[in-house]
Amino acid sequence: MDRLKKGPYNPIFLLLVIPIAIIGLVVYKNTIIIEPGILCALGGLFYELRGTKNKNFEYPQASLYLIAGRLPIEVILVYFFSGMACATYIFFRLGI
Repeated sequence: MDRLKKGPYNPIFLLLVIPIAIIGLVVYKNTIIIEPGILCALGGLFYELRGTKNKNFEYPQASLYLIAGRLPIEVILVYFFSGMACATYIFFRLGI
């Protein structure tokens, strides 16, 4: 349980990443920012489902919706918005 509070599942991390991703989408007006989010979400989905299936880790707390009965939907949202935030940072650094 302590591992989950320190990892990317932390709700504070999600609250920090979502505004960065949304601001990037609004400022750059380029939907290509969504593509890294989708790739990160799919990669995270595969990694997390495989890890929970092999009992490497679990998510015991309640969630609004569980994917395959064992993975909270919020985890995939963290991966999605993290990918978008990374794309925003790259656009910012490149000066696009």
